[in-house]
Amino acid sequence: MDMQLSEKAKGKQRAVEPPTNDQVEEGPSTQAEDKPRDLVVRFTEGAPDLTLSVSKQDTVRDVKRHIRDIRPGLQNHRLRLIHSGRLLTDGTLLYTFLTSLEERQKRVKTDHASVAAVKSATTWIHCSVGPQLALGEAEDDSKPQTAQIQPARGFDRLASVGFSQDDIENFRRQFHSQSSANYLDDDFATEEEYDEHARALEEQWIDSMDNAGSAALSQNNSSSSTVLQGVLMGFFFPFIPFFFIRTQKPPVFWEDGSEQEPTSNVIFSRRMSMGLVVGFLVNILFGMWRYLLDTS
Repeated sequence: MDMQLSEKAKGKQRAVEPPTNDQVEEGPSTQAEDKPRDLVVRFTEGAPDLTLSVSKQDTVRDVKRHIRDIRPGLQNHRLRLIHSGRLLTDGTLLYTFLTSLEERQKRVKTDHASVAAVKSATTWIHCSVGPQLALGEAEDDSKPQTAQIQPARGFDRLASVGFSQDDIENFRRQFHSQSSANYLDDDFATEEEYDEHARALEEQWIDSMDNAGSAALSQNNSSSSTVLQGVLMGFFFPFIPFFFIRTQKPPVFWEDGSEQEPTSNVIFSRRMSMGLVVGFLVNILFGMWRYLLDTS
């Protein structure tokens, strides 16, 4: 039996909006995200790969425990999990870490549609198998593993020579304010790339200062050694160098009667010639002093 709805009932019926496509698809997608994801563990010593299922609640410590349960030969070995060159600590939620890393990689890409279409079905994790634990020694999973020490780069190297952190920040602020032109043509996708470029510029500036200082020091050392050699030669061999110092005008005349300019000495440099003259004068003074001592 057909019942006709009143206008009030029709209004109430229209007030209930039909579910949209996004709301319909939200449930299955959320359930898909809650499903465990496949994880392929590759061992460094050449053992066969191991496939595991990781849920949202699993930490790196739980994954290590699963590996030891499946591979009894690794019970007494120290295990370290590495992903993309990063050492994973035991308290890290592996599922959340991998999901956030993939989302971060998608954001830095320019074509979001192509990235969303191509998604890796499995995730690869490297497992470094360490030496066996001694008797009575247990791997302290409650304590996070020590991160690798990164060498100081850029102006951070100045801390080793006594500069404070405030001085280093002041140097860095002034340097990058004056070198802002080096960033105009560069488009950095992430903050890590910007920091890497900034540290590279600081390294280049410090290296250029070191090279300039060493070049000036070597030049000063070479010039002083040249003068010293000239003084010694002029003192012990006062007359021999003068045969090489003197320069004769070449027998060349131009049509207007002017003479050719004499060329500079190619045997002794100007500093060496100055040293020879000083050594010759010191020799004369030393001889006069000896003569006066003998006569007195």
